[in-house]
Amino acid sequence: PGDTTPAAHPEGGDLVSSRPAAPPPIGRLVDIGGYRLHLACQGEGSPTVVMEAAIGETGLLWSLVQPAVAQRSRGCVYDRAGLGWSDPSPRPRTAALMVEELQALLATAEIPGPYVLVGHSFGGLLVRLYAARYPQEVAGLVLVDAAHEQQYQRAPTEIRELLPQLEEQTRQQLEGLKALIVSGSLDAGMLPVPSGLSASAADTFRALVAAGPKHVETLIAEQQAVGAIHAELAAAQITSLGDLPLMVLSHGQPMAMPGLTEAVNQASEQLWQQLQAELAGLSSQGRLVVAEGSGHYLQLERPELVIDAIAEVVTAARTNQDRTRLR
Repeated sequence: PGDTTPAAHPEGGDLVSSRPAAPPPIGRLVDIGGYRLHLACQGEGSPTVVMEAAIGETGLLWSLVQPAVAQRSRGCVYDRAGLGWSDPSPRPRTAALMVEELQALLATAEIPGPYVLVGHSFGGLLVRLYAARYPQEVAGLVLVDAAHEQQYQRAPTEIRELLPQLEEQTRQQLEGLKALIVSGSLDAGMLPVPSGLSASAADTFRALVAAGPKHVETLIAEQQAVGAIHAELAAAQITSLGDLPLMVLSHGQPMAMPGLTEAVNQASEQLWQQLQAELAGLSSQGRLVVAEGSGHYLQLERPELVIDAIAEVVTAARTNQDRTRLR
């Protein structure tokens, strides 16, 4: 888990002859220097909660969490460049650039900090780098089954050997999906979405992907950049977050890769949980919660846990802000 998005099934039923129009944005498009990123905020209050999605995902994946967050504070979701409603970026995908783009988006949109950053999967890498780059802007972190830069480096040998083959299979499937989109022959209803996403959000996501090739092109680019981004995070040496309020949520339902022995999958699962514990240990205020019975998409399968974790970090951040004012 952490860096893979299931490839869409390349076959479908009734094929359409032309691509559908993209649905209208649910938020606003903000120009950050020649290209626009999509930002949607709800609620009022400080600190602002900003949610970062996994590879190939959009702000729609937070649709069960954002309204509850907005009852306590301002909650914002966005689409990384090239995904969802956002324009593609003219620059190669690196973690540093993605963090820079998010910082520019929040500044240009006049969304004041400090921020509680929430990162799911691959997004967990980005919010940790943001906290390291802009520590004065970050009041807390929530990591939701977050990727770790050493998850492949420390993985069992059998998994490391299998990864290139899996990556190539995924790339070929995504290239096939892109060809269907370009030709206008994709049945958008066949695009898989994570279980638990509401029907309306799922339909909107499918329509966004089917409207043009940019989303899948960006997903391919992000997938191909994963190794370099993990190396980038390792080079950043984020060994401590001090006393930053931090909640780490990990899946509780063991995950397994097909074709591997039970022993290898068990070792991989143990490593994942160990890495989550290490993430929680980055702050003196870090706390790890294992979401029993949940798979990778905790914000859809156990949204109440994610909502509660965000509320806990927001409360801690407000307490810290009050202490700072009294000094």
